[in-house]
Amino acid sequence: MRITKIENQKKTPDRVSVYADGEFLIGLSKENFLRAGLRVGDEISRAAVDDLTSRETLLSARNAALRLLAVRPRSEKEIADRLREKEFDEQTISATVESLRASGLLNDAGFARAFIRNALTLRPLGEMQLRRKLLLLGVPKTVIDEALRETLSGVDVVEVARQTAIAYRRRLLHTPGPEDPRKTRNKISAHLARRGYSWTTISAVLSSLHLAHGEHPDDE
Repeated sequence: MRITKIENQKKTPDRVSVYADGEFLIGLSKENFLRAGLRVGDEISRAAVDDLTSRETLLSARNAALRLLAVRPRSEKEIADRLREKEFDEQTISATVESLRASGLLNDAGFARAFIRNALTLRPLGEMQLRRKLLLLGVPKTVIDEALRETLSGVDVVEVARQTAIAYRRRLLHTPGPEDPRKTRNKISAHLARRGYSWTTISAVLSSLHLAHGEHPDDE
């Protein structure tokens, strides 16, 4: 086949249309077009066209992934799942994830650490809840374990949970009637448990708030 015409696409100016033997052959991004060095009059084989098609698919997948990452950081699994939704094939998805990982744009360890730090700042959660959320986002367990150890090592978890309990208790005090310590204790315990705090942490918080009863609320 011989390239007979190359023209910019009217609706997408960052792409070109390549014609061979008078007929449309392939649409290319200008990035891939320039890399290929195509010119009118060049001979082009079917194998070269197939290679350009693969390059276009990879570029499209990478651009789709970059748009997702521009919204917020994501795990490798999140990116892979979203690309599957867009019907990219597994080979393309694997190559895209690998490329983004190599360039540092995908990093599950960094993602997990940032997720934990943000959670502690914006809406404090206990270790169990942090672990559950990261597992749901597809972060490997070993990566989560290391991120939790590293990020929580300098955090006073009991104090974070205590501040959460104090804020929640303030809301409870706005309800009509006198405070019932037993009900307050159970509500705070349940609230902290939902946030993923261990009973050891919850017990320490209740003691600091003078609400400890010496037994697990579930035992009552």
